[in-house]
Amino acid sequence: MSNFETIILGVVTGIITTVILFLLNKLITLWLLPLYQEWRYQGADVAGTWVADLNDQIDTTVKTKYSLNIIQKAHTLSGTLHFEFKSEQKNFATDFYVTGEYWEGYFTMTFKSIDRRRFSRASMVMKLVDGGGAMVGHFSFRNVVEDSVNTLALALVRS
Repeated sequence: MSNFETIILGVVTGIITTVILFLLNKLITLWLLPLYQEWRYQGADVAGTWVADLNDQIDTTVKTKYSLNIIQKAHTLSGTLHFEFKSEQKNFATDFYVTGEYWEGYFTMTFKSIDRRRFSRASMVMKLVDGGGAMVGHFSFRNVVEDSVNTLALALVRS
């Protein structure tokens, strides 16, 4: 074998080895590790639908509804949030993608609007209460009307 053939064979072998190691890494981190975590997970099951139907105590014509659907894999959360706002001046509904974690009784979730024409972001930090029947905490969101961040106290119950 000539030096040129040896170099080409070495380069090709190196590329193939790199691809195999990359694929093994992805297999372990994206499939085996989450599967193991889900199998070993011994925490609370928080998957399902959580809802809140609120009326403003100052202005009784203002109503908001939250419907949070959580999919849980061990401590990792994903899902959707449907938010409705109704008042005499404005009515709208927004849907969000949800990502987050549940760890030692606390939820930390981030929301990103599904409709990119009406961009919105929000976050939520909640605590599981009532033996797993409700969560309480705060919902912070981007107020596009006032161009500010607003935070609301919120309680969601299992539906």
